[in-house]
Parts: sequence; C-alpha cells; structure tokens
Amino acid sequence: MPDVRIPAPAVRAEPQRYVLPAGTELWRVHAAHRPATEFKGVPADLHWGGGRFCHIRDGLSPDRLPFLYAGLTPLTAVCETLARDLRPRPDGRRRITQPRVRGRVLSKVVTAVDLPLVDLTDNAGLAAVHQDIWLVQAASPDYPRTRRWGSWILDQASWAEGLRWPSRQDSGLLSGEALALYERRQGRPLLKPSTDPAVALDSPAGRDYLNELLKPLRIRVEAPRKRSRVGAESA
Repeated sequence: MPDVRIPAPAVRAEPQRYVLPAGTELWRVHAAHRPATEFKGVPADLHWGGGRFCHIRDGLSPDRLPFLYAGLTPLTAVCETLARDLRPRPDGRRRITQPRVRGRVLSKVVTAVDLPLVDLTDNAGLAAVHQDIWLVQAASPDYPRTRRWGSWILDQASWAEGLRWPSRQDSGLLSGEALALYERRQGRPLLKPSTDPAVALDSPAGRDYLNELLKPLRIRVEAPRKRSRVGAESA
C-alpha cells in the first residue's frame, strides 16, 4: 500500500528535488534501429502494456510527453528491461528468451544538462508525494495504477524532467537506480550520445556479455536454436 486512487484535484504535494549533474553516464536498452538518445513519443495505454512510469493521456499532462527509461549502471538497465517478471526454474535459475534480446542493443548516453528529478529513492521522498514503497516496488500487474500516480506526481512538479527510484529488479544494499526522463521543454536536449559503441544483445558477443553480467543473479540468455538440416535444405 497505498494502492489507492490519486488525490483529488485540490490536493497538492511537495515532491523532493534531486539534480542529476550534466555529464552523468546512463545506460539504456533499446531497439537497434533507434538512436540511443531518442525519446518515445507515443503514450502508453491506460490499462495494458507499458512500464512503471510511461507517459499516458489522462488529462493531467500534455497530450504528447516523450519519455525514456535509463539506469545508472548497465546491470540496472538490463534488469529493468530484460529480466522483468522472469520465473525461476526448479533449480533456481532464470532464462531470458531470444525474442527479448532480438534487435536490441545496450547503449551508454550522457546527460547534456543538469536534470532536476523527483526523488523517490527513500521513504521521505515517497511520503512527500503521498505514497510509499508500493509505488516503486509494485510488480507489472500494478503498472496501470503506478502510471497514473506518475502522471499526478509530474503534475505536482512542473520543474521536474524525470523521476528517480530504486530498481525493483536490481535491488540490494547498493540498489541500482532507475530513471524515467521526459522531454518537457522543446529545444532542450537532455541527453547526448556516448562515443562508446553499443552492444548488440542478439549477437554472440552480446549474449556472452549479458551472461557474464547476469551470472551472479543466476540468469542466462538462451542460445539461438539451430536450424535443422531439413529446414536448411528446403529454405
């Protein structure tokens, strides 16, 4: 809790402010055909699909508010996008299937300016927006409601260009931090590309990289299935 309705229009909050410095390195998992710094311009559905804090059309925020997700470490970015809702096998291991990595890359980007964010990393920050740990740790079936809360929080913080919270997928004493950024001001680039090459996650080298990164979490990427000789000859 509180898995409750967003407050009435007259209710105000005082979100806590955190400034992510210009020059901070972030990591993203995204489609290979899209630039690493490209924001998604299509809002998520109110009820189905989408992530924890995707932009939605609910009357509180603009009709179009481009957004993207990022992590402060490669592990956080990978866990938040590829290792979400994986079910353990009887031996305790988990598996990332090929469709999850197909056509995807891991890229590093750099903040181009200081980014003011709403801080949701502790109980004080959550209480400041009338919430508790449920908001940032709820599983994906609750995302339709966390998206509504995210929209309300942004409406309370016109200065904010994003949200900051502890990753549910990459948790621990040194929990990874996940970010949702929003292009609220036209003509103000928030990110710039890194000179480091992206990692193609559906390549053999990319699969090896992921398996080494995720080894402590007992997660592996499945190898591509080999085509049968009959199938190869008839192709």
